[in-house]
Amino acid sequence: MNKITSISSLEHDFLVNVFDKTKDIKSNWTNLEQIGLGKTICLIFWEPSTRTKLSFEHAAKKLGFTVLDFSPDQSSIMKGESLEDTLKTLVALKVDGFVIRHPEDQVSKKIANLLPDNVFYINAGDGNHAHPTQAMLDIFTMGEIENDLTKLKITILGDVNHSRVIPSQLALLNKLSCHDVSFMGPKSMISEKFRPLIEDSSSNCLTDRNILFVLRIQKERFKENDAVDEIDFVKKFQVNQEFLDRTGFKGHIMHPGPMNIGAEITTDVANSKNSVILSQVENGLYLRAALLSLIS
Repeated sequence: MNKITSISSLEHDFLVNVFDKTKDIKSNWTNLEQIGLGKTICLIFWEPSTRTKLSFEHAAKKLGFTVLDFSPDQSSIMKGESLEDTLKTLVALKVDGFVIRHPEDQVSKKIANLLPDNVFYINAGDGNHAHPTQAMLDIFTMGEIENDLTKLKITILGDVNHSRVIPSQLALLNKLSCHDVSFMGPKSMISEKFRPLIEDSSSNCLTDRNILFVLRIQKERFKENDAVDEIDFVKKFQVNQEFLDRTGFKGHIMHPGPMNIGAEITTDVANSKNSVILSQVENGLYLRAALLSLIS
């Protein structure tokens, strides 16, 4: 297993190994084995990224890899070079593995098929399809909160329809037998396949939930007929102190980033003692280092 395109393609035992390796790397970060020495990894991001890109770069360098940061807008892609020819060129330049983010849905499957068997690949997000490493780091963080994931009660709030994180996260939770997941927000953001749905932040509606997973409104992925009343969304669903008091939520708050402070969440809540948002970021570093260690 050296090509990670989606959670659904991964075996349960492999996922357990990733989490075990992540724990090991987290406790031994200052003294990691240099498994990447003599190998080159190329990061290709067609879309902006802070957390994913920098954590992969930092993890790869910590493991001893040579890292190439490929910028599509500064390459021959701008002259009409195809994705296939770009990958062939980089493989010819002795690149051993790739981390790629691309705006096209499910392009990860095409990329995996284009690369030779001995070249590793990690999907860092492809359109609305998948973001497997984000899902892994999220569930790893949840596991630090509750060791028995089957006991977790999770509510996902916000723009589920345009999130590539949520399909990956739901697939992983299902593989780990965590099934108590509900959704909160306006119907315009949450399609019929995501149920049960809480359409209003009524009194004490979240008292029994352990995790509130907050999503931003992803306008960059809106289709022609997509629309949302942002003023109404903020009024009803912004995660602020009044929202927490009203809904009775006392669990942990998560967010995959980037946050739009003042829209789906406020600064005081994002920085509160119940927020594990920065723990997600930190764990992303360890998890991506673990994944690179296992598949390279």
